[in-house]
Amino acid sequence: MTSRSDMAPARPRASVVYQVSETGPPLVLLHATLSSSRQLRPLADQLAVRFSVLGIDRRGSGAGAGLGREPAAAVDVAVHVDDLVAILDTMQLGPCIVVGHSYGGCLGLELAARHPERARSVWAYEPPYAPLAPPDVRERLAEVGRRTREAGEQGDGAAAAEAFFESVAGPGALATLSPVARERIRSQGGAAIAESTLRGLEASGLAGISCPVRIATGTSSAPWYVPIADALVERIPGAVHERIERADHGAPLTDPAAIAASIMGFAAP
Repeated sequence: MTSRSDMAPARPRASVVYQVSETGPPLVLLHATLSSSRQLRPLADQLAVRFSVLGIDRRGSGAGAGLGREPAAAVDVAVHVDDLVAILDTMQLGPCIVVGHSYGGCLGLELAARHPERARSVWAYEPPYAPLAPPDVRERLAEVGRRTREAGEQGDGAAAAEAFFESVAGPGALATLSPVARERIRSQGGAAIAESTLRGLEASGLAGISCPVRIATGTSSAPWYVPIADALVERIPGAVHERIERADHGAPLTDPAAIAASIMGFAAP
């Protein structure tokens, strides 16, 4: 097993942070908002026994947060898809297994819909795919975006990150974290502003996905991920919905063994 760290970005404001293993089919890890590929490294190490795993940070997140000089702004998912395609082109990769956590799951689905030749399969954990959410959930997601945007408009990235986190996890949730975790979240204001609006998701394209898809949700997560997952399965040909026992929304970070077991059961050659 080998590890390559801090590889040159394939294009401005998106970055390949590591590659784990050089054997097996390529697998791309796409992190959640306010997270990074580094936080998914324990999951990457579990998956590296069967796959060549790439950890990628989106523009505004992790290693991508310091690339480029433009002010933080909402980013259309099409831009993230283009960044991902550019990275795959630069690394001369064929169809990849795409694994996405939360917003990363939305991005994986959009990649498969817009560039079907790029996705060998997609495993998405609790994607907040707003266009298919029930009306009350859709309004809640829109409110998260509004609060985050308003905090960002005051010129305070840390406040934007706090607004996003507490809108999702609940008032006071930030105070329950360790000082290190709080500062990590506060440093990701650009990512919160970039992704909280869920801009550009196109449900009309999901029917064109031709690769195998699994949407996973945890039994200990907020219940509103389930109807979104069910709606995605209805739209995507052959997709399945898996429930992972005792997993919550942070499970790809906190319980990588359980998540890796699901991914390998789905995508292993």
